[in-house]
Amino acid sequence: MRTVQTLDKILQQRIVVCVGTGGVGKTTLAAALALEASRRGQRAVVVTIDPARRLAGALGLQGLSAEPQSLPESTRAELGIGTTGALSAMMLDTQATFDGLVKKFTAEATTRKRILENPIYQHVSTTLAGSSEYAAMEIVFELLESSEFDLIVLDTPPAQNAVDFLDAPNRLLEFIESRLVRSLIQPALAAGRKGFRWLESPTRRMLDLLEGLVGIGFLRDLSEFLLAFESMADGFADRARRVRETLLGPDCAFLLITGASRQTAQNAVSFLDHLETQRIPLAGLLVNRMRLWPQGAPPGADHPPDPQDVKILSEALQAIHPTPKATDLANSAWAVASQYNAWVNQDEENVEPLRHRAKDRGLFFRCLSERDSDVHDAAGLRNLSDELFDSNLQDRRPS
Repeated sequence: MRTVQTLDKILQQRIVVCVGTGGVGKTTLAAALALEASRRGQRAVVVTIDPARRLAGALGLQGLSAEPQSLPESTRAELGIGTTGALSAMMLDTQATFDGLVKKFTAEATTRKRILENPIYQHVSTTLAGSSEYAAMEIVFELLESSEFDLIVLDTPPAQNAVDFLDAPNRLLEFIESRLVRSLIQPALAAGRKGFRWLESPTRRMLDLLEGLVGIGFLRDLSEFLLAFESMADGFADRARRVRETLLGPDCAFLLITGASRQTAQNAVSFLDHLETQRIPLAGLLVNRMRLWPQGAPPGADHPPDPQDVKILSEALQAIHPTPKATDLANSAWAVASQYNAWVNQDEENVEPLRHRAKDRGLFFRCLSERDSDVHDAAGLRNLSDELFDSNLQDRRPS
């Protein structure tokens, strides 16, 4: 069993990658991690995929763009960031990232212009499966090369497993180099000049069908894109390899973020299975929005009320605020506590397999409490970061 990492050690990495399914607070927790690093004097940046406006507001920004933005001085002070630390935030722009790669890997101006203006490229670069994941990996690599930041925290696109994220570059290249796509390049060009009559019968029938469905203009666009892209495929492949090696190297830590509901916890178990199958290293797990008692479960709250306990509670209520309904209030309070404790126990039951897996494999494990509302301001983000790094609250569970 490996030595269990702590969040303190995780912040000493160059890259922290937050993975998991959607709707579990991954983006906000990524920002809280970057905030703590900046409060400790590091230059940190959080890269988000599709941040809610409230997160930008919590960072004191009107919105996020494709370039890192530093926080205003007033927000830095409110978040507790000292003079030695720095926090920036940026939003992934898939189209801008791919355009930058085309310019990087295509030396000839005419070819570059043809690719950027090609409607197939414009579609593929934003909507093809894996394009946003590839863009996220590219942004991380560019930030690493710049040496501007000590820590990069990446909020990845929602996925059922981390392999989707890490294999995105390979999937894109496999699409470009697939037999079907390659079979269209020369026939499509030739079809534009001579028609389909001279082709072999199976190919002619396939292209006749495609022409009827999408038009010869589409085939020309596709073939022009593929032929132009062929000149930069080697650059993409090399970049993909280097990015993957970096993310799987010693300078990167993966954190799996999940919720405490039965479905999200089960998804997280499947996520862990994929990670282990692919030998992707994981530093730890964060269970967000879990129902927890501040000091553990109240004794007996999951049992019928004891008359003596209700009497004691009734007398306490009577002393604070005299009322003839003190006994009724005491019974109601006990009922509410019992219901909440049932929810606490249910969440604990849901995450127990994750807790066991983390302990067995030496992974960091932390549960974060359910909050009244989403983080929408600097105070809320700071409170979340405080809770995340409060050692007294580590791995809370019902007593």
